[in-house]
Amino acid sequence: MNIDLRQCRHVLALDQYRGFARAAESLGLTQPALTRSLQVLEKSIGARLFDRDRARVEPTPVGQRLIERARLLVNQAHDIEQDLLQMIGLEVGLLRIGVGPYPADLSVGTALGRLMQLHPRLLVDLSVGDWTELIQQVAAGELDLAVADTDLAQRDERLVAESLPHHQVRFFCRPGHPLACSVALTLEEIRRFPLVATALPPRFSALAATDNTGIRSHLPAGVTAPEIRVSTFTLAVRIVIGSDAIGGAVPSQIKDSVARGELVTLPLDLPWLKTGYGIIRLANRTPSPAAMAFIEILREVEARIS
Repeated sequence: MNIDLRQCRHVLALDQYRGFARAAESLGLTQPALTRSLQVLEKSIGARLFDRDRARVEPTPVGQRLIERARLLVNQAHDIEQDLLQMIGLEVGLLRIGVGPYPADLSVGTALGRLMQLHPRLLVDLSVGDWTELIQQVAAGELDLAVADTDLAQRDERLVAESLPHHQVRFFCRPGHPLACSVALTLEEIRRFPLVATALPPRFSALAATDNTGIRSHLPAGVTAPEIRVSTFTLAVRIVIGSDAIGGAVPSQIKDSVARGELVTLPLDLPWLKTGYGIIRLANRTPSPAAMAFIEILREVEARIS
């Protein structure tokens, strides 16, 4: 016995219209095609489903039982179709995103705002954290994707890491800082003061604390730490404003604070001091429609950062 949804719809149409001509018309079939479909189904089941005469079509007891079950199946199939259409249309769904401190401040908030403007019924769970931990959460399937430094992710076969545009990072301090009025500086002069930053990828090892045995004890191999390790950019700014610590930022991140006289950008350009974050997700796993929409918007936002 083999019954498919198409045949179930044919049976329901016959039950509704109690005639082959109108039922066939409602289904977009010819009357002979509907007759053949019913004959095939009756042969498969081994029982007559409808009693037919010139005036009317009436379901048999077996046919009535099939109609009851078919109605449930067709309704469930409709619900499934609508649910999938809503998901594809981003009317429903949960998007779990992990974000490192720099992309959280630079682009992810803006991108997520645009996504929600277009698809306000989406549910989003966004967490800002240390990029080294976010990578592990993606690998464990706890996040749909992360926007974080790709240094470690690019070496992990479980993950796919798409780099986003690199942005030049500049050092900054408070206006009354001993280095605030300097015309030219070296990295050695800046490193006389504590650095406020997140965990540092291997390419930034020159910025690591000279003695960070304790602070790096739980970090992955090759990852180092500054004197003051933080997990949000806002916190780093607050610390710099209230101390002689030095921070690092993409100029657009602190332009308003500089304009208000709260921060000063230091005159040292290091070509290698650039952001290296990107979109990290599981390899061999198709992103959800919501994730794809977010990624597309994020790429557009990142392309406009100066």
